[in-house]
Amino acid sequence: MTLKASTPVPTFTDPISLDIGAGESIVLIGANGAGKTRLGVFLDNNLTRSGTQVHRVAAHRSLSLNPKVTPPSFEIATKRLRLGNDNAREGQKNTFRFGSKPETVLLNDFDHLLGALYAENNDVSIRFRQSFIDGKANTDAPTLAKIDTLQAIWERVLPHRKLVVLGNNLKAKAAGADEYSASDMSDGERVIFYLIGQALLAQQHTLLIFDEPELHINKSILAKLWDEIEAARPDCAFLYITHDVEFARSRHAAKKYALRSYRKTPSEGWDIETIPDSESIPDDVVATIIGSRQPVLLVEGDGGSLDYSLYRRVYSTFTVLPVGSSEQVIHTVKSFAARKDLHRVGCVGLVDADGRTDEERAKLNTMGVFCLPVSEVENLLLLPDVFSALAEALSFSADETAQKMANLRSHVFTQANEQIESICIRQAKRQIDTAMKKIGLESKDAASLSAEFKSAVNGIDTMTAFDTAKSELTKAIEDKDYEAVLYHYDNKGLLAEVAKELGYQKKTLEEFIGRALRSDEDHHIHSALTKYLPAVTATQ
Repeated sequence: MTLKASTPVPTFTDPISLDIGAGESIVLIGANGAGKTRLGVFLDNNLTRSGTQVHRVAAHRSLSLNPKVTPPSFEIATKRLRLGNDNAREGQKNTFRFGSKPETVLLNDFDHLLGALYAENNDVSIRFRQSFIDGKANTDAPTLAKIDTLQAIWERVLPHRKLVVLGNNLKAKAAGADEYSASDMSDGERVIFYLIGQALLAQQHTLLIFDEPELHINKSILAKLWDEIEAARPDCAFLYITHDVEFARSRHAAKKYALRSYRKTPSEGWDIETIPDSESIPDDVVATIIGSRQPVLLVEGDGGSLDYSLYRRVYSTFTVLPVGSSEQVIHTVKSFAARKDLHRVGCVGLVDADGRTDEERAKLNTMGVFCLPVSEVENLLLLPDVFSALAEALSFSADETAQKMANLRSHVFTQANEQIESICIRQAKRQIDTAMKKIGLESKDAASLSAEFKSAVNGIDTMTAFDTAKSELTKAIEDKDYEAVLYHYDNKGLLAEVAKELGYQKKTLEEFIGRALRSDEDHHIHSALTKYLPAVTATQ
């Protein structure tokens, strides 16, 4: 017998079929309130009724660990773990295991888990001893208990920790430290133990449903943990319910579905859609685009910086998604445009100016990529109205603000003039790099390829790129065109000068700006930023 399960899922239109077999996995991704847990309960109930063995581990679970559990028989222990009660019959787990509240109950089964592990360990040990007495034991390869397998996986995932199994008791040990009771393990250590145990104790050919599999687990070991668990149960299938697109991305071979919402009436259903595979767009970006209820704005960065807070505040009608470099933003927007199956919501991009020419900006706009009015996003805070709004929020008077703005302008003009050669070299390099990436080589033999490449490279006028950049920046400095200088001046360090003028450390000022942007009480900084930032229009 092998596991092969299938069930229709009601949607807002036609039902879709969820099919899964042994060794396969499915990831359901959705925001809070999208009906993920309800779908997990629905699948558990429907598949159980159809004869599929299903074991669901709820997101709301107790991690209270009592290592000195007295185990019953293995049969009773596993029945308690699967169904919640010694006397429960198949089909009654909603009543006994989930207290008739399968969507919301606090799953409190750690004692049952330990009891089952201890009972199975005792059974294996007794059978081995009896075989040894009978002269039939294979002492070179004794049968491993499930707790032995759990221990091995736990220690591979947490290599600086040791799990000490002492009969019906557990302890842990850090390298070079004393043993400590398993009840004193961290949340992460306990949940890793718990999840491995749940998978190992499941019956053969079971569909395992894990709600929020990433909860309490450090992201650096999350993928390794689930790789280990899946490898330990190739006879089972895994269905994960999560809001974490990074975790979803780690399940490379899984079929993925995005959940947007749930409705109970007039008929129960989910707004659910398959996430298609894409070689040109990262899985987490595809998942966000498919799962978003708003158009998506792709920006530079990694999501941990001030600019992310800034964009989320100004472009509040978009789902803002950092994807790395400006090249990655452009590539992803272009790839999105070529994928009609992703066009349920709009997707556009926003990149730093980086001294781009008018022609380059116009071409990007036609692709749905918009440019900032400054070379670096941090330099938005140097723009006159934004700086004034920031100074006002910090309780500076109008006269003080004007003087500080004058000091800042003077500093920018002086620094730009002193660094004009290096600024324009960097701008020319970016233009040359862009031109190099556009070279399309079509030759069929080595000699032609060499000639074609040399011709293409010779067509890139490096001096013109440098001279044009220098001419434009020189004119901006001479004309005292402050905003034009900021368009060319690629210096992230200018934010430190803003902080200095306002009497702050750079990091402290960034934290203040972040709080101000998140607050609904101060609209001035938000309004000033909106004045300068491009009006982004989503295309579908």
